[in-house]
Amino acid sequence: MADFREIAYERARNFRDKYNLGNYCANQLLEILDLLEQDERINIELIRTPFENIKLAGFIGYKHDTFVIVTNTNLTLGNERFTIAHEIYHLLQNRVYIKKNSIIEEMVDNDDEDVNELMANCFATELLMPKEDIEVYINKMTLNQTKDIDFSTVIKFQQKYGVDYVAITKRLKEVGVIEDNKKQELEAILNTYDDLEKLTKNLGYKNDLNIPSQATLILQRDLEVLKANFDNGDTTYDDLVRIFGYLGCEPEKFGYESHKELTDAAKNFMDSLLE
Repeated sequence: MADFREIAYERARNFRDKYNLGNYCANQLLEILDLLEQDERINIELIRTPFENIKLAGFIGYKHDTFVIVTNTNLTLGNERFTIAHEIYHLLQNRVYIKKNSIIEEMVDNDDEDVNELMANCFATELLMPKEDIEVYINKMTLNQTKDIDFSTVIKFQQKYGVDYVAITKRLKEVGVIEDNKKQELEAILNTYDDLEKLTKNLGYKNDLNIPSQATLILQRDLEVLKANFDNGDTTYDDLVRIFGYLGCEPEKFGYESHKELTDAAKNFMDSLLE
């Protein structure tokens, strides 16, 4: 049987081919979620919001026939994109599990040996940073590896694939382009507060991928779905409290009338956000 990593890589390649996504998917993730909704006949909501717990990259859950992906905007935009790609794997392979278990939390730098989580990481890696394209591009940039790989090289890769800086160094090591000592050398730029930002801007790029957006965003279409579900009774006010609580606000901000009587579960949830 093939190594589980290779199975995950192959699933990513097949997925990219099925939807004709090309090699640079990071900027297409919202469109990809739309394609999945249509093709898989499932409902998907994406919520982007800052968590105080920066070790939590995000999570995926299931409620009222809808899969909800929540990402932590207190992490870099590049990191957020990887989390979404990771959750796409779960949507493709683990829908029954998500429905039964309600929420799967994704932790930053998780050493979890769960094969399914490792496969989701491999899927996301190959989806966003295809091995074959990496190999072609590295040969071009280093003149068939006669030129040294430096900070600038990583930044150019990062901008090409639209991901986090460390995602590139990890991927270069995975495909055998660099060794672990070189990976550590390249990541040394992160030890000084603004060195990566300065060099990124020196090279003519925006620094968006390297910083937390700290955005609070729920898509317009999802607000419309929430309203429709609330009006027909499929979503309770308690549910709204939980959903908008993740965004750091209350349902009233979006035009809902206040309900003074909340269940103990909803009250406990709101209290937990203040801890």
